[in-house]
Amino acid sequence: MLNSNKFMRVLLHIPAGLMSLFLIMTTAIAQPLQQLEKDSTDTKRGPYTIVVTAGGGLSYYASHLGVPQTITEPRLNKLGTPASLRVMWYPDHRLRIGLESGWTTMYRYRGRVAGETARMYVSAIPVLLVFSMPLAWLRGTDRSLTRRLSVTAGTGLYINYSHLDYAGKVTAYTNSPGWMAAASYTYPIGRRFRIAGEVKWFDAVAVQNAAFTAELQLVWRPYSW
Repeated sequence: MLNSNKFMRVLLHIPAGLMSLFLIMTTAIAQPLQQLEKDSTDTKRGPYTIVVTAGGGLSYYASHLGVPQTITEPRLNKLGTPASLRVMWYPDHRLRIGLESGWTTMYRYRGRVAGETARMYVSAIPVLLVFSMPLAWLRGTDRSLTRRLSVTAGTGLYINYSHLDYAGKVTAYTNSPGWMAAASYTYPIGRRFRIAGEVKWFDAVAVQNAAFTAELQLVWRPYSW
């Protein structure tokens, strides 16, 4: 009889233990599901930022410079002072998109033709669709080294200007497709402003004009949402 009473007590405790185990398992499963549901319904994204970059520096004409044989005593200058303006959209992922334009010196030379001084000056205005990407995104803050490094590439149109000063002044222009590639380092100096150094390669393919530039830039973040 005594053994029978103990057996009955054991049977009474089994449902209570099973219920406790069921509650623990239900809680363990429900918490991840609730988090997953929260993540799947959370549509808030951002931040998005408009970034304006302006800069200038030095350029070097990297293509072959052919001077007409009719020019004597030629003096060549492959150095220039380029300027650029870029407007970018920074979304909440790594790839950024924008537009770039400016003004880039290609080369200049002067000499003499039939005893008269002749001067030639060639420049280009790029109008490019550009894409940029930081070298790191998931790690670090805006002040970490890898987050400050980025690469940029673009393609579009080059408006090439030729200015000839010989027995009068003549200006002509030629449109050419082309591309650009750049690498930059950005240093924050405030919540909205940064300074950057950028090396860049311009290439106007159709007219075979290419230039290497090094610029110091001011980066401004006027608007975020």
